[in-house]
Amino acid sequence: MKIPFTPQLLGDLIEKGYTHVLVSTSTESSTGEEIVLKPVRQKPDLDNLPDGYEIFYAITREPMMMVCGIDGTTISIEYETLNNDITSEDIFNDSYFRMSEDFFKQVLESLEDYAVFTTDKNGDVNSWNSGAEKVLGYTEVEIIGAPASVFFTTEDQIKQAHERELETALKEGRAIDERYHVRKDGSKFWGSGLVFPLYDEEQQHRGFTKVMRNLREREEAEQQAGRQSL
Repeated sequence: MKIPFTPQLLGDLIEKGYTHVLVSTSTESSTGEEIVLKPVRQKPDLDNLPDGYEIFYAITREPMMMVCGIDGTTISIEYETLNNDITSEDIFNDSYFRMSEDFFKQVLESLEDYAVFTTDKNGDVNSWNSGAEKVLGYTEVEIIGAPASVFFTTEDQIKQAHERELETALKEGRAIDERYHVRKDGSKFWGSGLVFPLYDEEQQHRGFTKVMRNLREREEAEQQAGRQSL
């Protein structure tokens, strides 16, 4: 059974102990490219994946980016059921699942390769994960309260790229950009960022979340994996 991939479903799968997802990509769908993820509880063997699956991801890494949506791509979860009469509503009902603050923090801290942080409505940083310290160089104590615009180059700050990013996120529900970012030591790196607005239970806008990854590090990791497979 295929179920649309949603943030709530991702959280539910993590809570249930799934650690990785098998990945199948198809371009035969009438709606464009389709990615099907199959959750598993143990790390798969890359050289012995089930038929139809070409790669796998840790569930707390790439899927955390994919769950926010990819333009022109349908993303689904392949969920095994024991009863064909079971519906997606039976498998997942968000009324019973609420991700606690401690659990959410554990998920964020597991994203070692991603900078994940939140800001207030003004764009000032108010939470920071360990991946953000690794990617951007600031400790939590150093960065809390600072404007997130400090991660942008001087040229982009002059162009008010940070402000436009937040405006786009509010208007369209998310903002995606790939550009040079700046670390604490002043060095630059090419990174991919995703920003989306945060709302409270009364749908009042409270701030933003940004997820960022150093694409150069990813490229180097993929090259190394390719050399090891030869």
